[in-house]
Amino acid sequence: MNFDPTIPTGVAIFMGLLAASWWGTWFIALKYLDDYPIEAFYITLFVASMVIVWGAGFILDGAGLIQNMRTVWAVDPSRVYITFICGLLYVTGIQISLRVVKVIGLSVTSPIQSSINVVSGTLVTTLVGGIPDYLTVPRIVTAAIFLLVAILLTMTAGRIRNKAQLDAKVDTGLSKDPKVLIRSVFLILIGSMFIPAYSFAISYGLKSITQPNGMAVMPFMAVLCSGAFVGSLLICGSILTIKKQWHVFLEHGFKIHKLGLLSGFAHYGGNIIHTFATRNLSSVVSWPLGLSGSLWTQIWGLVYGEFKGSPVKGYILLIFGFLTYLLGVFIISSPY
Repeated sequence: MNFDPTIPTGVAIFMGLLAASWWGTWFIALKYLDDYPIEAFYITLFVASMVIVWGAGFILDGAGLIQNMRTVWAVDPSRVYITFICGLLYVTGIQISLRVVKVIGLSVTSPIQSSINVVSGTLVTTLVGGIPDYLTVPRIVTAAIFLLVAILLTMTAGRIRNKAQLDAKVDTGLSKDPKVLIRSVFLILIGSMFIPAYSFAISYGLKSITQPNGMAVMPFMAVLCSGAFVGSLLICGSILTIKKQWHVFLEHGFKIHKLGLLSGFAHYGGNIIHTFATRNLSSVVSWPLGLSGSLWTQIWGLVYGEFKGSPVKGYILLIFGFLTYLLGVFIISSPY
């Protein structure tokens, strides 16, 4: 027996937003890594995620956790192995994002990446997971326009900030080179090619109101997390091996490892909440709600002084960029 509660729409929407707040917060761990390799942090994060997801899965579903995977595999194995592969792929996109955040900061990275992801992710969830009756093609196009405008406004705000900080010699630990900003946006585009794998998995591998086939929530999460764990080991393990940095795990104590543990809890704890919401909303609605986590990421970026020294114009463009992003998300996710 799988834990599969019927959640009212209002509660499910709140859960989607709650998950997003967790997703948008764990990135601040990057502010405390100093010279600690991102790859080592990433592996700790996904080790913690595996413990959390499989532990919660057995607590909630018991023997039903494995049984549901077997049942779905017997009928349509692609629902299982594609979910696993998607887990492996989307962690690649996040790994690229973490490197960009370290270079240009949370405030600029967040709206740009989220705007790209909400377009690509919604397209995937619509085509694969099904589209609710209220969501029309003109509505999707309108939302996409707002999201693209948000990207342009945010990029402009970033350029203004960089120039002002360079002129005033303000050190925020972030790059102020305009070429680096452009290169970072290019990396975001590359990373965004992988991240929709998450939305594909949740649209194809999860049983929901618009997708009658697929796994129950916790079996789905366990398979997805396992793929993500393998992906993190392949990517980050290879980099740590090439750089001969595996020793960092032994040289650093709990103070640094707890960042990965807490991030794993926030990341996959948020994933679990978001997936239960998706089960009752459909992925095409829950995906844009989840991307509201960009609000929290941007707020944390400002709290940590990433726009220190920027003229008022930079702040205004950043705020308008994010408001435009939120409007685009509202247009594509609201049933009214």
